[in-house]
Amino acid sequence: MLRADEQERIRIWRRKLQQNPASKSFSFERIIQTFEFEGLPEKGHVTLETARFEALPGNRTKLTAQSVFQSVADRDGMLQSGMEGGVNDSYDRLDELLEKMKPEYQT
Repeated sequence: MLRADEQERIRIWRRKLQQNPASKSFSFERIIQTFEFEGLPEKGHVTLETARFEALPGNRTKLTAQSVFQSVADRDGMLQSGMEGGVNDSYDRLDELLEKMKPEYQT
């Protein structure tokens, strides 16, 4: 059973798929965003994040994520905060969500 937030993500993806009804896929090459960890006592520690998507054989996609920090101290602070574990958990959840969606979107 999908959680409510997972169901909402699927609804968003379905809307994108409906923009091209001849295809069961949509494509983009990258997503660029900023991120500020709200758990720090002071504000202003913003990273620039880029996610790149590369099509692979076998209907697979390679995701490469890059975070650019404003300073080495910001980078080290993020690593020491335990965020790496959170990122890995998020990718595990994404894998689970995509696996659940696979039967519906296979061509």
